[in-house]
Amino acid sequence: RAISELKEAHIGIIEILSKYLNAADQYTKSHSMRVAELSQAIATEMRLPQSTIENIRVGALLHDIGKVEISTRLIQKAAELETAERAEVDSHTVRGADLVGSLGTILEGAVPIIRHHHDHWSEDSKKEGAHGEAIPISARVVSVADAYDAIVTDRPYRRGRTPHEAVAIIRQSAGKQFDPDVVRAFERVIARIADEPEMARAQSQPMSLQGIGAQ
Repeated sequence: RAISELKEAHIGIIEILSKYLNAADQYTKSHSMRVAELSQAIATEMRLPQSTIENIRVGALLHDIGKVEISTRLIQKAAELETAERAEVDSHTVRGADLVGSLGTILEGAVPIIRHHHDHWSEDSKKEGAHGEAIPISARVVSVADAYDAIVTDRPYRRGRTPHEAVAIIRQSAGKQFDPDVVRAFERVIARIADEPEMARAQSQPMSLQGIGAQ
């Protein structure tokens, strides 16, 4: 019972930190909460161990925590980022992993998620970072959920896509940016909450994920 109560307290603290982080960026308000919910649903669909699902929820809530060390001017910039600016924003994965890792072992399951959630499944898609099964499964799950929410959410420099368009974009990136198994589980989750006839008519026209989900 004591362990359970301690765990609940930790989750409460994490949710508070997540809300604080989101409050700093009006364009991604509640982003981490939505990513956590979708990530948990995908992980459950994949029948991952309960301990892994718990780590996924915590890691998803904190996946963007490294942004607290990045200028809000960049986070909220109403235009596409320049190369140097993009590199600084991309560094939030390492900064966040180091920040959470410094807290000791209590949140160690979240650290790989924070560090690797922008790594790509295929090296041909992105040279930097880990690839394939070297990326922890927890990070692969959060990567898909994070991208989906980023695609459907309005940003300073573009309007969000429809859910159907977002699914088509992610489907096209299966085997490139995303783990195909995770994408299939994601599609099953989305299909249960979407209008399936319309989903079937979603067009898979070439659309780029360049920069989506990185801010």
